[in-house]
Amino acid sequence: MTHPDRETLARHLADVDYPCGREELLRRAAAAGGGDNVLGPLGNLPADVGFTCEDDVWNAMAQSRAG
Repeated sequence: MTHPDRETLARHLADVDYPCGREELLRRAAAAGGGDNVLGPLGNLPADVGFTCEDDVWNAMAQSRAG
């Protein structure tokens, strides 16, 4: 699966109000026009984790790529 670069992720999460969970990230990214390369990796994030900032999201995506 292709993952977005940091700039693309930031653009699609610009309107996110943190803290939030995966579902809110998906809603906001979809509303910002996120394609499969954004929505797919976000959808693979754990559902039971709260994200406090974009760095949390980026780091969680990096862990899912590595794991």
